[in-house]
Amino acid sequence: MRDPLRLAGELGPGSFLIAQILFAGMVLSALAHPFLFITGLVLLVDLMMERPMGLWKSVLFGVDLVNVACGYLSFLLLGWQVLDRAERRGFWKVVLFTPVYWMMMSLAAWRAVWQICRQPHHWEKTPHPAWTGPATASEQPRTVTDDLRIRLADHVHVAPGIV
Repeated sequence: MRDPLRLAGELGPGSFLIAQILFAGMVLSALAHPFLFITGLVLLVDLMMERPMGLWKSVLFGVDLVNVACGYLSFLLLGWQVLDRAERRGFWKVVLFTPVYWMMMSLAAWRAVWQICRQPHHWEKTPHPAWTGPATASEQPRTVTDDLRIRLADHVHVAPGIV
């Protein structure tokens, strides 16, 4: 978010607050995922070995299970929605590799935390040649909401006034 005041002006205070909460939730869920996943697996092993599980462990297991399942399910449902019929045939592979994807995403999030603490001014980016071509009209700066509308137009019907 390069210009928070501009974004807040374009989105309005309510939408700006919601965007901030969603962003923070995505970052926190990426960081918390391995802990939820591993805790859930440990508690599942305890359950399968018929070890007695106290009240707090049962509640913790339920919270872990619901959080991980809802995270995976929402991720998969959003992905399913944007696929056409031909692309949906191979979707089972996405389902199988969703835990791997989330662990890799978490690894990247923890790496980013490490780097921001150890090398706060380092910018790791993909090397590519500099663009020397002329700027076209389509490359002119747009508002954040215009950019969102353009990106979503191919995938989701957005009612007027929503974005």
